[in-house]
Amino acid sequence: MQKSHILAIALLVIVVVGIIILANGRIGTDKKASEALEKGRAALEAGNYEEAIINLEAAVKANPKDSKAHFLLGQAYSRAGESLKAKDEFATVVSLDPGNAAAHHNLGVAYYQLQEMELAIAEFKAALNQDPNAPDTHYQLGAAYLVLALSKDPAAPDKQLLAQAVDEFKAALALQENMPEALIGLGNVYIQQGNYDAAIETLSAAIARRPDSSEAYYALAESYAQKGDAANACATFKRFLELNPPAFWKDQATQNMTILGCQ
Repeated sequence: MQKSHILAIALLVIVVVGIIILANGRIGTDKKASEALEKGRAALEAGNYEEAIINLEAAVKANPKDSKAHFLLGQAYSRAGESLKAKDEFATVVSLDPGNAAAHHNLGVAYYQLQEMELAIAEFKAALNQDPNAPDTHYQLGAAYLVLALSKDPAAPDKQLLAQAVDEFKAALALQENMPEALIGLGNVYIQQGNYDAAIETLSAAIARRPDSSEAYYALAESYAQKGDAANACATFKRFLELNPPAFWKDQATQNMTILGCQ
């Protein structure tokens, strides 16, 4: 089975919530702009991203130097799946407030989603310079290192980048014990390093913390498959499919089960 299949599913993205973090952002003095900002914030918190975008775009237009409005608009775009627009908004926040760790983190996430890993890594490092004790950012930096390690040749990932990924995942776990995302990331690195027993142990710990994690189940199934334990691989892939994953991931798991001869 191909190790490159793993990254199709097993890494999560963490967008830092900055609605409270940005308390020092400039708020427009214009009443109409302030109302649009508050309506956009409320819609964002309620998950109404289209409405949030409409109101926050109005707030930004009314007060282009309001870093808080740009940040919230970036979050709305990110949650709506518009990574390119989110990138532009978070870049604006960084230009207005270079010391804002949350803005650097989320700009890194946008670059990550756009598959611009070196730019993502630079932003995650900038975020950690401002807030070195942020487990989410250590995790996300580790994920970026892992993807970059596999980007040139999935069959022969860059060992130095894998080691850097391990360091960041472990840093996240030191700050937040048993953080599921970091455990999943670390498990994926262990698979790439051929340490399948460590991968199984680590991914099982992730599932104990988050039993509905399709990412963890998929990576665990791959661990068993790479180890040659077809019975446990098949059982784990079946559990993965019960979690109703997206179609692409479901098709990949089904293909792997066929290769394994699962019944």
